[in-house]
Amino acid sequence: MNYRNGFLAAAAVIGLSVAALPAHAHPGKGGGFPPPGGPGACMPGGHGGSMSMLEGLDLTKQQRKKIDTILREAHDQDHADDMRDESSKIHQQIQDILTTPGPVDKDKIATLQQQQATLRAQAEARHLEVASRIHDVLTADQLAQVKARQAKIHDLMEQLREVEHPAPPASDK
Repeated sequence: MNYRNGFLAAAAVIGLSVAALPAHAHPGKGGGFPPPGGPGACMPGGHGGSMSMLEGLDLTKQQRKKIDTILREAHDQDHADDMRDESSKIHQQIQDILTTPGPVDKDKIATLQQQQATLRAQAEARHLEVASRIHDVLTADQLAQVKARQAKIHDLMEQLREVEHPAPPASDK
């Protein structure tokens, strides 16, 4: 799974960092949400999507239907725009420049980087729109549950970071 596409910024409005909308965050078969650990699941390092953040919430059938529709529309729009293909082509052009013998065309790379930044900004704006729409479907209590869950995840990630990268002993300072 490509985690760059594994984000849904819907939770950004409710406490998550914004990333890229998952191409596969649409409802699973049968209209349900993906299982834990599947597409859209929250992964270590902040990778994840709102689908995992919605798991465990007591959503009504009407809320599920509205969220399914929002995600399906976003998914369809992402596929219609082919932004990922365009971004991939730009990335490949940069790689080609960097692997071609001779002087590096830094101006061309700068132009391509600007194109990438524009694509990211457009995607983020769309993701925030999706996030806003999902936010509006949830109740205040559900938003509080999501926020509390995200705070727990953040705390656990911080603990993991501290274990992986411990502070040097006091004698090394």
